[in-house]
Amino acid sequence: MLKKIFLVVVLVISSSAIHAQSSKGPMKFISYNVLHGFNNDSALEQRYVDWIAKEDPDVIAYQELNGYTQDSLEKLGKRYGHPYAILNTGVTHPIGITSRYPIVMVQQVTTNMWHSYLYGNINGIHFFVTHLSPFEVDIRRADIDRILAHAKLIPANEKIVIAGDFNALAAVDSAQYGQPLLTALLKTEGKLQPKSGLPIVKFKTIYYNNLDNGRLDYTVTNRMIQAGFKDAFYLANTEYKHSAPTKGHTAEHGRMIRIDYIWVNQAMAAQIKSADIVQNEQTNQLSDHYPVYITWE
Repeated sequence: MLKKIFLVVVLVISSSAIHAQSSKGPMKFISYNVLHGFNNDSALEQRYVDWIAKEDPDVIAYQELNGYTQDSLEKLGKRYGHPYAILNTGVTHPIGITSRYPIVMVQQVTTNMWHSYLYGNINGIHFFVTHLSPFEVDIRRADIDRILAHAKLIPANEKIVIAGDFNALAAVDSAQYGQPLLTALLKTEGKLQPKSGLPIVKFKTIYYNNLDNGRLDYTVTNRMIQAGFKDAFYLANTEYKHSAPTKGHTAEHGRMIRIDYIWVNQAMAAQIKSADIVQNEQTNQLSDHYPVYITWE
């Protein structure tokens, strides 16, 4: 009799816990390039923690976690309520994920990638995080093809998110760019990258090749669309917003562009409630990129 009573109590508690999780409201995911790990500035990091705690996302994907280790990323996550974290290693610009929920089936792919991509399953959703080359379109194409080949192995009825700093433009935004941006890119096209040979670029000799036969390149994001992925920003918005540079870094980076994305497959797109690029007083200063986010049921 006591065993039966105990079982009933356990079932009631479990049911309450499940209900509490489901009644939290929409889930939230943020993708953020944090500029060389907040430039190793502890005060800036604390400002970020104060801001992100109010945003209260369930999952965060990071790019440019320079200076972080697995241990320090775990400690960062715990400061805003994320007990789970994973950091890829062995690359000059690490990427990572922190989460309120366990991250399982983790894969860190660095071979034949400019930086890398990170894969993990969280609450049944397949998350891919990447940071594509800022210098060469051919490398961006090859890297996104590898990620899409991995994603193609996942059944179409399962939810997939591919996010990060793509360093690539989208044709849907072409009216925002035009000749001024093309002229700016032509000034560096084919020229030696000043950081060539340094560890920050893996000792590579790099020449700028960001154009598509002398035109603005949209092929990388077009491949996402051809693979059936939706640009989450335009699932919830009709007007353009740039994701870089932020107001605090406009002088050093020049023209405003949208290169940070969250892409979702059809199964995930059906559940998107909102999406945006967060431009406010806090995010103007935290990095040279603005964070992007989605919410879903």
